[in-house]
Amino acid sequence: MTLVAGMDVGGTSSRALVADLSGKVVGTGLAGGGNPISRGVGPAMAAIRSALEQALEGVDRSLVRGNVIGAAGFGSETGAHEALRQVWHEMGLPGGPVLIGDIDVAFASGTPEPDGSVLISGTGAIAAEFLGGRAGRVADGLGWLLGDHGSGFWIGRAAVRHACAPVATPGDPLAEAVAQQLTGRAEVDRQAVVGAAYAVEPVRISELARVVVECAEAGSPAAAAILESAADELVTTLGQVRDEGDTSIVVLGGGMLGTARLRSLVEERIAGRWPGAPVTRCGSGVGGAAWLAARNLGEELPPDLHATLTGATSTT
Repeated sequence: MTLVAGMDVGGTSSRALVADLSGKVVGTGLAGGGNPISRGVGPAMAAIRSALEQALEGVDRSLVRGNVIGAAGFGSETGAHEALRQVWHEMGLPGGPVLIGDIDVAFASGTPEPDGSVLISGTGAIAAEFLGGRAGRVADGLGWLLGDHGSGFWIGRAAVRHACAPVATPGDPLAEAVAQQLTGRAEVDRQAVVGAAYAVEPVRISELARVVVECAEAGSPAAAAILESAADELVTTLGQVRDEGDTSIVVLGGGMLGTARLRSLVEERIAGRWPGAPVTRCGSGVGGAAWLAARNLGEELPPDLHATLTGATSTT
């Protein structure tokens, strides 16, 4: 039996999956965040190891012939690469860990195709092209201070700006909803809203994106306009890594593009700008990593293996 291991390592959780080449899952694991920058190298390695140990319980580790670990935060200056190799050695796993970017796993989770683009909008926002299975041009992903246009943070900040506008919009619930979220009171006190916004960690402004989506669904013109603008920003970012006339697949991911309204707005713009390009959503990231590990073996694989591991079965 040949087994492969996949991992999807983020700032809040680390997931592991071990499967055979038919797609049968023999073990899974879940632990805390494994980003060595946000968590620290020691805690990150402990989380990664815990998730792997769970997935490998009762498994003959000598059968694990391939692996892929999708993660962010493994810059050379952190010492995390060496620490991960040490974990791998201590666990008695064959070879060494194959580390790739989390955006590579995101693309692979949505499609088995080697060429295409991925667009992600969660707390942050990023787009990348893929050629022959490898990432090429990358746009945005610069964080809340320098970029992340169309992200949850960007949407949340736009909502705060709306709440602080000099002229209120009669009958529109967005400003009051933002004030309620930030200050605990529906009354819009400009100074109180600004003070509350600056009192929290910048990344937490992204939590207001949920308020914008809810208000848009409730009929807020201001919230709807913010989401329209976010869609414009996201497709502009995608256009930086995707040439006109490109008909390769586009994979959409991230929590914001998991909301029906924003996803629909983005899909409409993609259809208008790149007619004929199929659009799909990210599937299981850990399944995408396992699929990449299987593909890297160079063996003939079942045609449904990607869909089996990732759950990504349809495109539009």
